[in-house]
Amino acid sequence: MDGRGVRVRAVLVVVWAAALVAALVYGPDPEQVRAWIEASGPAAPVAYVVLYAVAVFALVPRPALNLAAGLLFGVAAGLPLALAGGVAAALAQFAVARYVAGDAVAGLLPAGARARLDAVAGEHALKAVLQLRLLPVVPYQVVNYGCGLTRMRVGPFALGTLVGGVPATAAMVLLGAGGADLGLPAAVGGIALAALLGLLWWVRAHRGPRAGEA
Repeated sequence: MDGRGVRVRAVLVVVWAAALVAALVYGPDPEQVRAWIEASGPAAPVAYVVLYAVAVFALVPRPALNLAAGLLFGVAAGLPLALAGGVAAALAQFAVARYVAGDAVAGLLPAGARARLDAVAGEHALKAVLQLRLLPVVPYQVVNYGCGLTRMRVGPFALGTLVGGVPATAAMVLLGAGGADLGLPAAVGGIALAALLGLLWWVRAHRGPRAGEA
């Protein structure tokens, strides 16, 4: 990287760090997110997706944001919007790690997390991201930043995040919308289904190599 590239990277790191501090200190809580979206009028869906990404940087819990989608937009519109917000937030953090502040981000990850993610970043990337999203053995933001530090392509990361996020996101949106007249049991069932799918995926992924070796 030439001198100009280093300077540009340094400026981007400073901007990212300042934005992150601002998001953590002044970022919205779930009630503020809801108030801002409700005040957006016809632009509310776009405002929701943008605020979702900002709120994740501010460490607002994603279940609360998904609940807000169901409350504000109902199930039919809330589910795709919540999924879009989740993917947008994941891609934003993925891009920060890959193009802006890789060294700084690497220091924030748990020991060994980057190596484990890098090991599955090749041809099995989609399967690995699906497994991590269905059975979140690694926190959401760690997966986003960690995958950005690997050689993983954007396509499998985004698709795995989208598909793997459907069960748990749908459960929260359903609960936020009042359970579509099914109440809390439907939402709990959705979360249990997500956990079951993730567990089955994990068992299958870990049995496969042993069978092949045998």
